[in-house]
Amino acid sequence: MRWKRTGRIFADALMSVLLLLMFAVPWTGVLRHERMGIALFILLLLHNTLNVRWYVSLFCGPYNARRLIWATVNLLLLSAFVLTAVSGVMISQHVFGFLDLNGSLLWRKIHLCAAYWGLVLTGAHVGFHLPPVRPAKRVFLRRACCAVWFAGGLYACFTIGLWKKLFFLATFSSPAPSAAAGILLHIASAGFFTLLIHVFFVKRLHK
Repeated sequence: MRWKRTGRIFADALMSVLLLLMFAVPWTGVLRHERMGIALFILLLLHNTLNVRWYVSLFCGPYNARRLIWATVNLLLLSAFVLTAVSGVMISQHVFGFLDLNGSLLWRKIHLCAAYWGLVLTGAHVGFHLPPVRPAKRVFLRRACCAVWFAGGLYACFTIGLWKKLFFLATFSSPAPSAAAGILLHIASAGFFTLLIHVFFVKRLHK
């Protein structure tokens, strides 16, 4: 149905914006961060409700390499978002502060780790959705663009200390010089994994 497709596009676009803003806590403040987190989780529920048939299809038909990787990425992404939400409630200072959960430093590390796995897996998720690139005459230009994309994404990953956050080695996130710079660095980091998945998995598995 048309409304369902429109709903998907709107929810996905809003989720993308909120996801990036979630990494701008020094500029949004903790209260707004928590409120946006609730909105993001509601949109996640909406997104999964609109795509419930995909979960049913997991038990149907044979699995090839592409389908297996695709299913693994999606299920890990869902797990990362759920863990981010649960740990977020545990360390909440405002919205769920009345619960007096007093989340420990461990929960803070879990929250940070799960959030960045969510960023990485979102990038991979987008990579699977990109259509295969058609052969072009200007192969050099296309490869040059991919090389710049790859280098920029790799630089962003190191700049935000992504590896430490993914492997439970960081407790707090170091702020970027500005909100815009922070958002761009996180877009580039997610884009790095979008490129990896699209070029090294989607493109090759389509051959």
